[in-house]
Amino acid sequence: MKIVKRVIIFLVFVGIIVGAGYYKYINTVTFQNDPNTNGNTIGNLYGNGLFCEIDDTVYFANPNDYSRIYTMTPNEQDIDILANDSVYFINADSHYLYYSRNANRDNSQMGFLGVNTDSLCRMTRKNKKVIILDDAICNACSLAGNYVLYLRYDSEDATSLYIVGTDGEGREQLSKESLDPRCTIGEKFYYTGLTNDHNLHLMNIHSRDTAYVSSENLWLPILEKNTMYFIDLDNHHRVYRMSLGGVDKEGLTSYGAVCYNYTGNYLYYQSLKGNPDGMYMVDLLTGAETLLAEGQYNNINITSKYVYFADYYSGSMFHVPVGSTNVSPFDPPIRALEN
Repeated sequence: MKIVKRVIIFLVFVGIIVGAGYYKYINTVTFQNDPNTNGNTIGNLYGNGLFCEIDDTVYFANPNDYSRIYTMTPNEQDIDILANDSVYFINADSHYLYYSRNANRDNSQMGFLGVNTDSLCRMTRKNKKVIILDDAICNACSLAGNYVLYLRYDSEDATSLYIVGTDGEGREQLSKESLDPRCTIGEKFYYTGLTNDHNLHLMNIHSRDTAYVSSENLWLPILEKNTMYFIDLDNHHRVYRMSLGGVDKEGLTSYGAVCYNYTGNYLYYQSLKGNPDGMYMVDLLTGAETLLAEGQYNNINITSKYVYFADYYSGSMFHVPVGSTNVSPFDPPIRALEN
């Protein structure tokens, strides 16, 4: 019996050592992504990345709890707090979350070039361990394979475009301009010119080589395979789509758009000089256009089940099932974080 006890004690001891070693390993190693991995949809990131769906889980910034990061199912069940961080620009891969941390902890609207954020973070989804990828003031960010592109503010260059590895290594400035980092396809970075034009350009984030993609005078491009959606600055800011080859250009909205997002057969946009102004839904198969809510809205985010958007002035969040016109307040409960 003494021998059996000694064996059991030895095995328990070995188990503890192995477990401690594995815990240390998973907190120091960085799991690599396929280069084609992106952390959220381009359209959601244009909506400040407040919702991000992966593996049947939706990560979101709870509008009722200072934008702290919560989780729920796509059907809005099992809502729970994940961590104490107030976040936006949520990106996710199979192991990690990436986001900009909101230092203010308030419900004010967070502008694209605002500087009320603090640090670029990576959180391990399994154990919620957070590491700081950049402790400067950071804003819009996008996961591109094994890199994060993001806007960084400092006193020397104001807001400029940076890149850092998902392991926190290799941080460098990509451009002194505040090029919008949110349109990434795999590790390809598409951006709209700021200084000389508003045309579409492409940057190879490895070689830093750039290429000219489209002569359209555009804003907020969303690319899917060989199709490009964009706000056309030459056509009253209406949303158009066309092939990347520059043919089959098609207007999709009756009014100009302040912001937009789309999924499958539906496009959603906040009208500019609409009659009346509001959040509209466009059926991309029939062209039918429906006013969902009159007023001024922003932060359009879409999951597999719902479309979310916020009142521009109050920050109150609304949701509507994809393809439906039944808009209602999104009013998630507040949960206490367990120690």
